Amino acid sequence: MLPLDEFVLKDYASWKMENHVIIDTFANNHNMIYERLEPVYLVLEYIYSNACEHKEMDAELDNIFRIGFEYLHSQFSMIKIYFESLFQSNCEDFEEYQEMMLFLMYIFDIRTDLENHDYDSDIESLNHTETFIENMIMERREDFDYVRNLMNETLRDVFDKIDYEYVSIIDIYVEIAEHLDIFIYEDGEDLVIGSDI
Repeated sequence: MLPLDEFVLKDYASWKMENHVIIDTFANNHNMIYERLEPVYLVLEYIYSNACEHKEMDAELDNIFRIGFEYLHSQFSMIKIYFESLFQSNCEDFEEYQEMMLFLMYIFDIRTDLENHDYDSDIESLNHTETFIENMIMERREDFDYVRNLMNETLRDVFDKIDYEYVSIIDIYVEIAEHLDIFIYEDGEDLVIGSDI
């Protein structure tokens, strides 16, 4: 067991306070983005509560906490740029484009994973899809079906170019949550992003 790293836990507590309005808003509205990130958030909450109570955590949980917190921090930074700047924190407008935001988040995850496996993440189809989605959101276009098809084509193209099986960080944290006996999905329906959309 490791002694409690109070700096990391205080950093997480500060992050939660800073983002509690957007987290609560998304959670209460059953926003798809919150539902996608929920496994990571619930695992962090579980580890945080245990660490505060017992004043120690094992090395594996410490690593899970640090990776998950870094991931959530980067994802929420991106989400807030869109939510607060492009949508002026208007939930209704944001809700209409939440699926498109999920696609951008997924592209971010793929790029990070490619770089972590020493692959070039500057892939033409990925760049094109990302730019198209960003422009569509900014211009408030409603090419939703086109983007779904484009995203599927892009994923096929990217995964044909790599020689390992991509597993998203969300899927990893779903498995961690199951291992820790954390119940995630209330309605029994898993949110899957990664196979065909």
